[in-house]
Amino acid sequence: MAKLHNAIAAATIAAALASGAFIPVSAAAQGRDVACKHTLAQHTEALRMLEAEAAKARSLAETNPLYESDVAYYASVLRDERACVKMLAPVVSASR
Repeated sequence: MAKLHNAIAAATIAAALASGAFIPVSAAAQGRDVACKHTLAQHTEALRMLEAEAAKARSLAETNPLYESDVAYYASVLRDERACVKMLAPVVSASR
């Protein structure tokens, strides 16, 4: 089961890298100094893909506690991606 999970994770990361949507987390991002070096569209696509992977990791963690570290990883990366999307998104004003 672990080999299957690793193969799926490797294939997902390879597909994300090939599409240019996956933005790796740098050491600076671990300190919450998030550098958003890609376009809003790329961050949005990465967020979509990471949310799907996080959901898979959560469902796997329900049956096997070894996947809880994957859930924590995806939560961290998603937090950074959401911060980038929020920072790069156009500001919408309520006043007209």
